[in-house]
Order: sequence, then structure tokens, then C-alpha cells
Amino acid sequence: SIIPDLKMAYFRCAVCMDSVEVLVEGGKIEEPSQCGECGTKWGYEMQHNRCQFADKQMVRLQETPDQIPQGETPHSAMLFVFDNLVDSVRPGDRVEVTGVFRAIGQRINPRMRTSRSVFKTYVDVVH
Repeated sequence: SIIPDLKMAYFRCAVCMDSVEVLVEGGKIEEPSQCGECGTKWGYEMQHNRCQFADKQMVRLQETPDQIPQGETPHSAMLFVFDNLVDSVRPGDRVEVTGVFRAIGQRINPRMRTSRSVFKTYVDVVH
């Protein structure tokens, strides 16, 4: 399944209709806090139909059965592919990838700041 990945957010002031485009860096959107035209604080609203998105797909990579010792379960890793790499592999294909290994801390409760000591890992595929 293909997931839309936000690359550039488009905001419009609800009072004066001034617009601002904001690049998304590291998965975080810096929403404008004050309008540059009318001075309204927190008056910007995201216009989803004017934002720019990229294609993103999750792929599960698994060890080949002939490379693991008998009786053991094959290990797997989660990969994310973008744009032209989306839908480029099918189940059963043998692949070799280059990417960036990432680890994200998981929160016990989304409302609390504390997180688990176990991280969720994945690879952003480059090639």
C-alpha cells in the first residue's frame, strides 16, 4: 500500500488569506506562529489540497531460507521506499539495498514524555 508522505506544507491565514509554504524536515512541520501580514497569532490553517506529497511504501525484507541455520526463524527488517522505488519489488524477489538505518523511541503513552528503552528500527532506502 502506498502512503502519502508530506514534503511541503501550505498554510493560509484565516483572517487575511496570506499564504506560507513550509518545508517538512525530519517529519516535523513548523507551523507559522504569527501572520506576517495582519499579525494574527496562530491564525494559519493547513490547506491539504495545496501541500506537496511524495509516494512512500513500506516493504518487509526477510532473510533467504537457504542462508539461515536449519530450525531457526528468518529475521526481517522494515524498509521504506520513496517515489520511483515504490512498487519496484514483488514478494519473493531477491534484493540488495542501500539506505539509512533509523531508530525511533516508542512512547508508552502518547500523552506522556517517557519512552521505552526499546526502539523501533527501519531503513529509509536510497538505492
